[in-house]
Parts: sequence; structure tokens; C-alpha cells
Amino acid sequence: MDAVKIRKQGNSLAVTIDQHTLIAARLREGDLVVPSVQKGLIVLTPVEVRPKVRSKVLEVGRKVISENRRALDRLA
Repeated sequence: MDAVKIRKQGNSLAVTIDQHTLIAARLREGDLVVPSVQKGLIVLTPVEVRPKVRSKVLEVGRKVISENRRALDRLA
């Protein structure tokens, strides 16, 4: 990978990661990573989204919506 420039993006700073590096790291656009510094190096650790937790959250959300459908319809 060639050197990349740190640039301003909104109120943050950003770097661009080339496709080859992303593939080697098994990352793609939209993946979540947690940045950390280890011995002076920036490390991006992928965050694993567990389907079970996600489906449980959706299940609870659907239950709350169905129990409060009339109030939500009036608010809409």
C-alpha cells in the first residue's frame, strides 16, 4: 500500500484504505471497526454483529409497536 494522506472530513480526520488492503483484512464498506492504539500503531478491530442479538432487538421492537399501535398511529 502506498502512503496516504490524513485529511479533514467534517469535524474528523480520515484516511482512505485501498481495496487490496481491505480484502486482505476481510473488511468491506459498511463494516464496523473499533480504533485503538497499540505500541504507537493504530489498530482497527472489526466489530462482530451477532444475528441472535439483532433478531431479539427486532422482536422486542415489534412487540412494543404492536402493543402501542393505536397511539403510534395517532402520533403519525
